[in-house]
Amino acid sequence: MKVKVLFGISVMLLSAQMMTARTKNVVKNDTTTLNKKVPKEWYEKEHQLHDVTVVAHTPIVKMKTDKITYQVRHDVDAKTHTVLEMLRKVPMITVDGKNNISVNGSKQFKVYIDGRPSTMVTRNPTQILRNMPANSIESIEVTTNPGAQYDAEGAGGILNIITKKNKNLNNKIESINGTVHSTIGTNNYGLDANISGQKNHFSYDVNLMTDYMKYKHNKSESDINQKSFSAHTSQDTKQSMPFHMAEFGIGYQLDSLSSLHMNLSVTNFKLHEYGFPEYFYKGGTYGNGLKFGNNLDTRSNETSYDGSINYQRFFGKNNKESMMFTYQLSHNPVKNDNINSFFNINQTQLVIPESRKSSVREKNTEHNFLADFTIPLNKNTKINTGAKLTLGQNQSNSSDYRIDKGLYKENIDGSVFYKQKQQIMAMYGEYDATIGWLSVKPGLRYEYTLQKTKYLKGAGSNFNIHYGTIVPALSISARISELQNIGVNYNLRIRRPGITELDPYVDRSNPTTLVYGNSHLDAEKTNNLSIVYNLTASNFAMNATLRHSFSNNAIEQYSFNNNGVLNTTYGNIVKRNISALNLYMNWSMTTSTRMMLNAEAGYTDLRSAALNAKNNGWNLNVNYGIQQNMPWDIKLTTNLELMTRKHTLQGYESGMSLLSASISKSFCNDKWNVTVSGTTGLGHGGNIVWTSYNKGNDFNSTNSFTEPVKNISLGISYTFGSKKETNKDDDDWMQIGSKSHSGKHRK
Repeated sequence: MKVKVLFGISVMLLSAQMMTARTKNVVKNDTTTLNKKVPKEWYEKEHQLHDVTVVAHTPIVKMKTDKITYQVRHDVDAKTHTVLEMLRKVPMITVDGKNNISVNGSKQFKVYIDGRPSTMVTRNPTQILRNMPANSIESIEVTTNPGAQYDAEGAGGILNIITKKNKNLNNKIESINGTVHSTIGTNNYGLDANISGQKNHFSYDVNLMTDYMKYKHNKSESDINQKSFSAHTSQDTKQSMPFHMAEFGIGYQLDSLSSLHMNLSVTNFKLHEYGFPEYFYKGGTYGNGLKFGNNLDTRSNETSYDGSINYQRFFGKNNKESMMFTYQLSHNPVKNDNINSFFNINQTQLVIPESRKSSVREKNTEHNFLADFTIPLNKNTKINTGAKLTLGQNQSNSSDYRIDKGLYKENIDGSVFYKQKQQIMAMYGEYDATIGWLSVKPGLRYEYTLQKTKYLKGAGSNFNIHYGTIVPALSISARISELQNIGVNYNLRIRRPGITELDPYVDRSNPTTLVYGNSHLDAEKTNNLSIVYNLTASNFAMNATLRHSFSNNAIEQYSFNNNGVLNTTYGNIVKRNISALNLYMNWSMTTSTRMMLNAEAGYTDLRSAALNAKNNGWNLNVNYGIQQNMPWDIKLTTNLELMTRKHTLQGYESGMSLLSASISKSFCNDKWNVTVSGTTGLGHGGNIVWTSYNKGNDFNSTNSFTEPVKNISLGISYTFGSKKETNKDDDDWMQIGSKSHSGKHRK
């Protein structure tokens, strides 16, 4: 009998191993293989089998034609990396050398946490995700074609971060899990901790993080050339950027069909930049030359308070219908102070720069009320519908002061104080059906926007704006085989101008330019069309997306010469067409080596009749990475990032090349992790030099900024956790091991 049992186990293990060698036999992209360390002896004197470890090889990427899911929990780097570092591996996402995030080729996108909109992360994605440990994340979803149920704003789509919080509170579970992580590097140090737990029908989670970045040498140069005037600016400043965040969430299962979740968070970001820029003006009223220095002191303080309450209930036949009600509050006060104290002025002409201080106080408050319903019509068809109301108020109080003998005298003509109220009412309907190999999801959303702006101080005049927008969306997907699908997507997205773009306050911090917003901007409308092909196997995943987007009223920052002074502002003045091909591949070449490629080649065409300007050209973004498992359970990861220049209406922004690597080791059954990582630019002494060039009818300007990205850091993290579950039959408590995929098997 023992021989028969052992023979049966051997046959099953051999069959599983043979199935993984045949991709065509994979069902639903799930395969199971035997670990190579199979015991040679099947029968011991105590009649006990050795440990047998079965490893599930689930594809790290799951792809639909309108959504891509990167399963962070299956990536070995998740133990030691941050969420921002993991984003570099996610299809349709680009993270440049400044850690600016682009989704589906756009920097305008929305961030969701566990399917709920997160104003806090949307406002500061780089700062928060750079400090969020990846081992607290289950997966990252990128919705490239948001349906009608999502807000119309955000051209790039939706970035949804799924955490490892307990989602099902019906089970009687008692658990607590958490991670404490610290980092110290040449440019920064930080500490973060996250704890989540559940006791029966109650759950909670706490996230704390603090980070401090410092740069000793921020070098930049600027050149402006006009017909009879030229200006050169050079500076070497110091920067410090502390960041703090605290978040607390609780969930409660009211009964078997309804649940309640509440969340509160506070974030604070500060920036202090100081140094001694030097200026040299020549020509025009400055004659043979004016040279002087500046005692620069810039301080920024931004705090945000965010909260939400979410209620969900299932009802109807077989409890398949659901409704969700959500309330969100966001309050975001911002303080900016800028002091320019000029000295060593080498001439006595009438035109000389004036020392001045600018003080800006902004407050942005927003209330959101959402109602969503899902109504299944049959097994393969459902309807999503709902409504949303947004009540927002923005205010900006900007004051300009002249500095005379250490005293501040307000310049009334340069000061602005205004308040803006914004109301958005929306409703949507979406039909989702699957018929055999074909899936269709058409939807329609209507949004009505009302803005009222009132000036309390300054030269601006009160104005009201109201407009309605119909936002269509369509997704069609065809399943070619169990491993392949292809689809066509279309949507219309809008971008409402932000307070910085609307604010007419004139920034005079740079004596050579005037920078201000345009209070009469309209919402930018962008049409997006894409063709998507996906291939998913047990050890290989590929996504190819060909997309085209166009906008006839794109918001663009532009410059022009006015009486010898360079003015920079915003306007709905551009017709923009962008075509791009994105190719993503993730390949497990061996059991210990994984290769990742995320590349995009695109062509941009920009035209403006108002400025009599046009520009076009190609650009390329490539992110290539290798993961290698070394002896002694050491893991090595390297990434190479390349970006070519990006074309703007009046010029270009330069590209960059960046190399990063990390080596990590786990101890004590993966409870402790130690990582050493490094980053360097390729060229320019290991730094990145960002250059922007603009050319108009009667001027040209060049700005160059050297970013000190060279950094070596040490990260140490500790993970803890325990879990108990009640057996529903006898209510006996039993321990659930942290490694449920292995164990001792006795007869």
